[in-house]
Amino acid sequence: MQIRKAILTLHLCAGLLASVFLLVLGLTGSLLVFGDEIDRALNAKLTWIQPGVQRLSLAEIRTRLEKVYPGYKVLGIGIPPRPNMAWSTFLSNESLHKQMGLAFDPYTGAVVGNQSDRNDFMGKVHQLHLRLMAGETGATIVSWAAVFLFFLALSGVVLWWPRKILWVNWRNPAKLINWELHQTLGIYLSIFLLIFSLTAMVIHWDDAAMKVVNRATASAEVPDFPESQQAPTGAVPVSPDQLLATAEAAAPGARATAVQFMGNLVRIWMMYPEDRTPSGRTNVFVDQYTGKIVYLVDSRTAPLGYRVVKMWNREIHTGDIGGMPTRILACLMSLLLPISALTGPLIWLLRLGKNKAAISDKL
Repeated sequence: MQIRKAILTLHLCAGLLASVFLLVLGLTGSLLVFGDEIDRALNAKLTWIQPGVQRLSLAEIRTRLEKVYPGYKVLGIGIPPRPNMAWSTFLSNESLHKQMGLAFDPYTGAVVGNQSDRNDFMGKVHQLHLRLMAGETGATIVSWAAVFLFFLALSGVVLWWPRKILWVNWRNPAKLINWELHQTLGIYLSIFLLIFSLTAMVIHWDDAAMKVVNRATASAEVPDFPESQQAPTGAVPVSPDQLLATAEAAAPGARATAVQFMGNLVRIWMMYPEDRTPSGRTNVFVDQYTGKIVYLVDSRTAPLGYRVVKMWNREIHTGDIGGMPTRILACLMSLLLPISALTGPLIWLLRLGKNKAAISDKL
């Protein structure tokens, strides 16, 4: 009995400390499940185009953009999954120390909008979810909120077990309804809260998680990405379309999602159909002057530890792992987390109220 009281006290204290953060994380997480769809709806003019018969080559795209914006160099091109979606690009002018992001039509090369005009609502939601919009300090708080959530989910099952409340009697007094709602929600949510919290901890402490998983699975470490060097003087670069073809040949079945020009290297993000991460976890680095691959990590053949931490863990956290059904489930579970986060502190407050005896008897 003393152990249970100690667990109850810790559970209540942890709930009080983490409730505000869990409220924010639950609400933002539910939005992020459908973040791409929401962002596209908010930025329709920067997203949708009329597809043409044949898209321009990467070389033509880069030439046209740099001609329209003299002094600027194309540093990256984003390639969306659908033919009726605008592509994105990032340009930089070193002499003016200016950068710009654009959305453009890959069939005509016409710029359809500037990314500075983008409705960044979902970008703010993402930063709030990851860092509470407070930089590294916010990221640390979110990380520990995940630890608290893990403890709350485990201890909640222990506290639920003696009475095994599985439904709410809505005819009870409001204070008792709150307690039963917290108990009922807690047990039904527990497995999802454990998953959310554990995967969040892996995301925030991915380097440490990678070491642990590599040891557990006897996986080899994936080498660090190569560092780019200054382009050789007078060297003529290989066509970016040829470099893209080289990358596609190295990872057959994967599609390119982004191309980044960086010194003597070109980095190409690629995604297989089963890879449900945003840009894909297959990375190809090609020397743009020799046309040779200098680095390749393929999500299909990479060590198990890499796939667990870098791909599957994120897919599970976001609900993308099983497509639309698991996304909907993740969204609903995230929406229920704020209710659990609010009803918990209310129990504490109600126990301090005038009728605390009736509630305490139930506890």
